[in-house]
Order: sequence, then structure tokens, then C-alpha cells
Amino acid sequence: MSIRIATISLTVGLVLGATIFGASYSEAESIFSLSDSAKTNAELAHTQQKMTLDSQSLNQLVANTGAGQLTVKGVEGQTQIEVTADIYTDKDSDDVDIELTLNKQGDNAMFVADIQSDGFMEHSPFIDVLITVPTGLALDITDGSGSITISDVAANIKLKDGSGSIVMQKVGAVTLADGSGSINMKDVNGDVTLQDGSGSISISQVAGDIEVSDGSGSINIDQVNGKVTISDGSGGINVSNTKGLEIVSAGSGGVNHQHIDGPIIVN
Repeated sequence: MSIRIATISLTVGLVLGATIFGASYSEAESIFSLSDSAKTNAELAHTQQKMTLDSQSLNQLVANTGAGQLTVKGVEGQTQIEVTADIYTDKDSDDVDIELTLNKQGDNAMFVADIQSDGFMEHSPFIDVLITVPTGLALDITDGSGSITISDVAANIKLKDGSGSIVMQKVGAVTLADGSGSINMKDVNGDVTLQDGSGSISISQVAGDIEVSDGSGSINIDQVNGKVTISDGSGGINVSNTKGLEIVSAGSGGVNHQHIDGPIIVN
């Protein structure tokens, strides 16, 4: 099997001369051992690419990722961005375009992980990505599909996601626009602004205010050191232990609240 590499941009700080090598399906083993996508590894060809970039002069990581699992973890004391990309393609196909880049633009790190196939495949290709970053590096991520996990990133996070579950823990302020999939946030040191299409929402231990605009799915919010504002289409709403609550619209579904230390407005 051959893979056509559409773009691989390796700048100062990356692993120079790195080459993607083919591997048989018997050798395929993702570092994401618990990944949902890894269940089909035995039927896919697997390659791995690693890249690094010095981040000491950078303020933000701007990432654009396509299909596959994305994991971002902050590491205290780390001074570079480290990327491990596990690439899975149909073992019988040789018509795949991969774009995998990491470079510096001004005070931003720019990362792209995308994979496209031109022909019919029994299994759609995807890239599972693990990124470790300094804890203070802000994130601006646009993702296509697949689960997302972000943890231990103290800086602000902006995320636009198409579909797939999202888990965030021990993070800074969050601005999230999501199409579909469950959302779980815990231990957020800042405000949360969330626009969601469908899927359950669970948010707890937030240091600031929360504003949620939701299409459908249950909403559970607890332990918020600020005001909670919700506009909801359908699904049950449960809010407790906040500094105020405003339900702008509830659509269909029950509304329950308790231990609200502040004004309560339910329209």
C-alpha cells in the first residue's frame, strides 16, 4: 500500500527528515488504546508521525483537525508542542491524501491534521492525534468529527466541533460551538460560553459564569461560582449550587433547580 502525502511541512523544532512508513495490519497499534476508532485497527493500515515545535515564544496553538480522535493535554514545565499522529487507512487503497503540518506563524503555532480519500473505501480513513502542550498555551481548535479530550490546559480554549463527544477537565475559560455529541466539563477556571446542536451537557465546578444555547438534549449544571443563563429547545434542565439562574427559554422538558444563591428567572 502506498500513501500519497499531500503536504508535510516540517519547520524548526520538528523532527526533520521524518518519513511515514507503511505497516501491516498485524502491526497496527494506536497509542490511543481506549479509542473507539481503534476497534477497527485489524482491518486498517497504520502509520505514525511525530512532530515537535518550540513553544517558548508562542501564545496560542491554532489547530484544524478532521476525522479521528483528538487528545490535548497540558504538561507543567513543558516548553514545546509535541504531536503524535496515528494514521489509519484502508489497507487495500492507495488513493489517500494526508495533510499533516506543524509550524510557527507569528506568536501562534499552526497545526493541521486532515485526511481525504478520492475513491470508495470499505473503511473511511482517519487520524488519531495526541498533542501535549505547556499548561499556559491557549487553544483555538476547529475539529471535524471524532471524540475530543482536553485536560490540564490553564489558558483559554476556543473550540468549534462538528460531531463527537467532548470531555474537558482542569481548563481555563471555554468558548465552544458544537454540532452534536455529548459534552462533559469539570473544573473550569473561567467563564463558559456554549452553543450546542444536540447531545447531553454536563458542566460542574466552574469559577465564572455559564451561558448555554442548546438545541436538544439534557442539561446538568452544578457548582458554579457565577450566573447560569440557558436557552434550550428540548430536554430536561437541572441546575444547582450557582450564584444566579436565568432560563431564557426551556422548550420541552422539565426544569429543576436548587441551592441557587442569587436571582432566579424562569421564562
